[in-house]
Amino acid sequence: MYLEQIGRHPLLTPQGEKALARTIADGARAQAELDERGARDSSDPLTAAERRRLRSRIRAGRDASELFINSNLRLVVSVAKRYQASGVPLLDLIQEGNLGLIRAVEKFDAEKGFRFSTYAVWWIRQFISRGIAASRSTVKLPSRANDELLRLREMTTMLEQSHGRAPRPDELAEAAGLTEERVVELLRVGSDPVSLSGPVGDDGAELGDFVEDPTARDAVEGMAGRLLPEELDRILEVLDDREREIIGLRYGFGDDEPLSVAQVAERVGLSRERIRQLEHRALAKLMHPSWRSMRSLLVEA
Repeated sequence: MYLEQIGRHPLLTPQGEKALARTIADGARAQAELDERGARDSSDPLTAAERRRLRSRIRAGRDASELFINSNLRLVVSVAKRYQASGVPLLDLIQEGNLGLIRAVEKFDAEKGFRFSTYAVWWIRQFISRGIAASRSTVKLPSRANDELLRLREMTTMLEQSHGRAPRPDELAEAAGLTEERVVELLRVGSDPVSLSGPVGDDGAELGDFVEDPTARDAVEGMAGRLLPEELDRILEVLDDREREIIGLRYGFGDDEPLSVAQVAERVGLSRERIRQLEHRALAKLMHPSWRSMRSLLVEA
């Protein structure tokens, strides 16, 4: 049934990909402007007409994102089938791959000249690999908790597609019919790598920002001291630009001396708490099972 449904969506031409990507990017810019100028204390408040235009652009961006995703669902199935030997059910692999597809749509830049499928396959593989690793290491839970976790995963996929971002715990709670406290508990116990990326505050913080692996610091310090620059770059590519900057400053990558949290905060113009959150999130990514194998090969070489 699912395969029949996704087969109804037409494939995109290169020109169609570019047009949708531009509409998505324009919607993101409109959302940023609405967030900034729509605040009550804004020094440049929006007029009613401006607010309507911004919301129209945001809706267009979301519609374009949904179309982009639906048109590439068959690509996810194609990639997921290559991982069936992992023992994870195909539908679970597809679900993880769909999350990778969503992330690829969010980050795709058509102006760089690449076909979307080439770019998306990388993200789809990463999320499927993460899902396989998580399924092998997940703590055994009572059947009721497993059912609730499955429902959270389904709601995560649905809300990411509709909102174009990772859902907040309160949004997941409402969609899944659970309390927010129960959602947070399940995400922690179930070690769900996708839901941990959901924001939990108004400052851009995420649930995973507050969970730190006690072995992560030693591992990163070991990488910094033993890897060639190009090897280190390969490992750090899992981080976004800001996380990579924070980790580099904190651990003295290259020829620089390691900086304290206070020094990094002053250097980049963020609060100390935000620096700690970004560092914790970066360390969590670097210690994730899906990246551990490549890191081990390089560090032990």
